[in-house]
Amino acid sequence: MSELKFYEYSDSKNPKYLVIFLHGYGANGENLIHLSYEFKHVLPEAHFIAPNAIEPWEGGFPHAYQWFSLGNGIERKGLVEMAATIKNANKILENFIDAQLTRFNLPAEKLFLVGFSQGAMMSIYQGLIKPKKPAGIISFSGKIILPEMLGEKIISKPEICLIHGEADSVLPFAHFIEAKKLLTAEKISHEAHSFPNLDHSIDIHGVRVAQNFIKKITEQT
Repeated sequence: MSELKFYEYSDSKNPKYLVIFLHGYGANGENLIHLSYEFKHVLPEAHFIAPNAIEPWEGGFPHAYQWFSLGNGIERKGLVEMAATIKNANKILENFIDAQLTRFNLPAEKLFLVGFSQGAMMSIYQGLIKPKKPAGIISFSGKIILPEMLGEKIISKPEICLIHGEADSVLPFAHFIEAKKLLTAEKISHEAHSFPNLDHSIDIHGVRVAQNFIKKITEQT
């Protein structure tokens, strides 16, 4: 079992789905576990988990974590320098996810990954490198880092839902436009939703979009 500390919630003793929330840079798992109270309406038989990221936040605040250092930024020109760090973070997360799937005796096909900001980057990356594709990936206010950008390969092509505020002051809306182009170029099925006047956050409109995305997938299986 992974040593990552995590928060969890469930109304089901024998869950049929696993939902893992991945928080953003400088936050912690507790910030996102409350989303389980919204998501349980469309996944009543799910177990919800929100781990803290792998290392303390470089900003220095207590109880704050990061998946990887942002250092000099995360524009594409800097990805080569950050490749080893990002791949290492994703390997640790992959082990954690696999341990949790084993814990509940669930296949990857019953996994939803939901990420915000840096956690959205990790969620999409995870979905693309897993040997068996997850049920779906939801990205709130994120950016796509394709495995191929870091010298790895795309293995799976899960359904992806992109949600982004047009007024995002942290990860500008241009990342949303880029994400759609990258996913289209890779022939990865996705839907994309943007909201005017929304900054770097998750609002109720985004939650409703995510719920509908989950309903669509679970009704097909």
